[in-house]
Amino acid sequence: MKTQRKIEHYGLKSHEARFGTEEKCRQYLAELRWENGVPTCPDKECKNMYMNYYISSRKIWCCSRCKKQFSLTKGTIFESSNLPLTLWFKAIYYFTIHKRGISSCQLARDLEIEQRTAWFMLHRLRETLNNNENLNLEGEVEVDETFIAPILGKDVRLQSKKQKHDAEQEKIHGLSDYKKRKLRGYPLKTNRQKGVTKEVIEQRKIEKALLGERKNFEQPIVVFGILQRNGKIHLEVLGKGDGEARKENIFPIIKRHVTSKSIIVSDQSSIYKTIKKFFEEHQFVNHSKGYVIKGIHINGIENVFKHLKKMIKGTFFHIKLHHFQNYLFEHSFRWNVLKKSDREKIDEFLPNLGRQHRLKYGDLISRTFNPLNFAA
Repeated sequence: MKTQRKIEHYGLKSHEARFGTEEKCRQYLAELRWENGVPTCPDKECKNMYMNYYISSRKIWCCSRCKKQFSLTKGTIFESSNLPLTLWFKAIYYFTIHKRGISSCQLARDLEIEQRTAWFMLHRLRETLNNNENLNLEGEVEVDETFIAPILGKDVRLQSKKQKHDAEQEKIHGLSDYKKRKLRGYPLKTNRQKGVTKEVIEQRKIEKALLGERKNFEQPIVVFGILQRNGKIHLEVLGKGDGEARKENIFPIIKRHVTSKSIIVSDQSSIYKTIKKFFEEHQFVNHSKGYVIKGIHINGIENVFKHLKKMIKGTFFHIKLHHFQNYLFEHSFRWNVLKKSDREKIDEFLPNLGRQHRLKYGDLISRTFNPLNFAA
């Protein structure tokens, strides 16, 4: 008789059994931050871990040597948060197990909090995943870039902005060719009209050059990706606009995260023509002839981009450029633990909570786009 295969489930009930009370959450965080859970002074010069006394009314410790006061959440993403740790750990559960992320609106409904609070919580969680500085990929490594434009049909605010942008451009350059085709009977101005001389044509060219080119409403965001086959990925924002996809921005990223004895696999783009000077071998596939040619392909990194675009289209709709890198950190982490169980995904994420990092709300909303260090 065949026995049923046992499936290990890890749902919200199992998660709350681990972190359902404030004491369990504080005990786990103490063991994560301090050796054997013994409170240690955060001062680098002091580092005193003995005879620190606890002030129960304020839930803080005081160092017996330097007399500085510190708490369990000092320097972490939980610092100065009025929310209980049980709510934070429940947010970590929702943030980790969803395949394509969770929006701040949905998290606010699940936790019964305000949307802006949920938005800030999610950004704090994403900030802990910024730990790819020492990521080294090797073996067969696929590289490629993609362009992600906003989806106007999903965002009413963008639609109104686009209408204002188009109206401003029409005042300067006139109607676009697209609108001319839509409007019936609109007289098209061509150089073949009667009475148009060469001097008039040249004058029109000069006037058009002085006005400049018609500006598009939203330039696509350029994302560069590196995938080690049967390994991890690294995604990075290059900027906004087609011109950002150039080797001056791409080569330093590859050199920083890929070992020199690796095999680089790319498409036939001219960006990667000189990449073979820095690595053991360079293979490329000509997409005009096929997606797989003699076993050479970059379907892995293109699959990563496909899921990234589905995550944006189905969950977030529109992401600001200065926040885009944090969403890439989230997608990279979720992709790297894709084959693991829900329990293992949670256990993979939790050690990031011990990193010394605090994100203030004022710093988050005033953030501007700052590309990662391109130094080789």
